Amino acid sequence: MGDLTSYLIENLNKKGNENFEGNISGCAQQYLDLVKLTNDPNINVMEIGFNGGHSAELFLKNNDKLSLTSFDIGEHPYVLIGKAYIDKIYPNRHTLIIGDSKMCVPNFYKNYKGIKFDFIFIDGGHDYETAIRDLENCYHLAHKDTIVAIDDTMFSQYWLKCWNVGPTKAWMELLEKNKIIELNRTDYSDGRGMCYGKYVM
Repeated sequence: MGDLTSYLIENLNKKGNENFEGNISGCAQQYLDLVKLTNDPNINVMEIGFNGGHSAELFLKNNDKLSLTSFDIGEHPYVLIGKAYIDKIYPNRHTLIIGDSKMCVPNFYKNYKGIKFDFIFIDGGHDYETAIRDLENCYHLAHKDTIVAIDDTMFSQYWLKCWNVGPTKAWMELLEKNKIIELNRTDYSDGRGMCYGKYVM
């Protein structure tokens, strides 16, 4: 994913800004796990948290039969830069919806009834309220075999960071309420973890 990173840095430099947030390419094992989870042909994928487009490129590059819909709050200038790159390299396979996922996802499932996703990757706001709302709202876009994954969970106290607290609490709450069946949880490294499972339909 070096080309995307170079593209982002080059275009951000033109705007006098070099910084962008961390991304999926910084954790090799999580990268491989996401590749395995999105290998099926003709898979329809959704993500919350497009950011600079690194996870989007992972999905689209790994599987040329995959289509992707991304939701992003659009706070950073590199969101549209990343989108331009994705559209250039992977034309007609990606849709980006800008706005707060707590409102945009419900609007989407109300306006596009019947659309379901095979894999849902939640990597949006890290506060508890956003994480729990994203998990609950995505239920309406899942079918019985949909895999839902949430990024930045952490169960090792040694590696726990402030951004892990909200996603981990939200995931555990749905587990305890029997709304999700957990299939896997992994703590990768300092502040980096992921859980995935299926909704109870």
